[in-house]
Amino acid sequence: MINLYAYTYPSAIKLFEDYVLTKVGDSIRDVEVRMNEQGGAAEYESKVHVGAWNNLQVIQRDYDVHKILTREGLHHTDGKGTEWFKIPGKTTQEAYDYIDALVAQFEGKKVRNKVKLRKLQQKALDEAMDIIANGGNIVTVIANLCPRFGKTIWALMLFNAISEQYGNRVMLLPAYWLSVHSSFVDELELFDDFLDIALIDPNKEGAEQAAVHALDNNQRIIVPVSLHGDYEDWAVKHEWISQIANDDIFMFADEGDFGTHAENQVKKLDFLLS
Repeated sequence: MINLYAYTYPSAIKLFEDYVLTKVGDSIRDVEVRMNEQGGAAEYESKVHVGAWNNLQVIQRDYDVHKILTREGLHHTDGKGTEWFKIPGKTTQEAYDYIDALVAQFEGKKVRNKVKLRKLQQKALDEAMDIIANGGNIVTVIANLCPRFGKTIWALMLFNAISEQYGNRVMLLPAYWLSVHSSFVDELELFDDFLDIALIDPNKEGAEQAAVHALDNNQRIIVPVSLHGDYEDWAVKHEWISQIANDDIFMFADEGDFGTHAENQVKKLDFLLS
């Protein structure tokens, strides 16, 4: 098995209007180490990592990907060597998305690293699962986690454990402090452990239909819920969530001390589990 990597430089990003000039290579070693080894001292300081795909099963060497990119007319050899390609996009994120989709075509799935919980995270997860096992139909766990604990990853892995043990397929993320939602959204795409989870935005039209479609296709779902707003209007908007069976729900109320604990917000939390 090999690992694929891609990187560029700030100057290379600016060469083309609709492409990001990107080096695509492979290594059997850690790709971060391999990327940092390449280029001169001055280049090393400004290197921009586009992405990495580890433990590939189908792709044997980087030239498997190079062949496709060359066939698409994206090979660039003007003084940059043989592994540089004009990847469609205006940003490194767009370049990553393009290569990521190509890798997924080869592998038959998105390629992500597995989560490796630290000992403290695993200990807290095991303790939470013990509390749930010894509780009733609705169990409340209060987790007071230290700064830099890795709360988002921990919560998602707890969802995985609950899904495996009890079959819950719906994770609700009610929050008054809305910035907490973004961290969950970001993590879903980063790890193999969460690729079966669909993000459902209740603020978008057709959210209920999207949730039903995902569940019918054997996906789990995560629903970020804002606790802002007048209760009556809020309840109408989230009525479909309240109809989900409680035994299918894992609710993770993040940053409870930032407004979520207030009487008006608790009323909304009770509504979701009504």
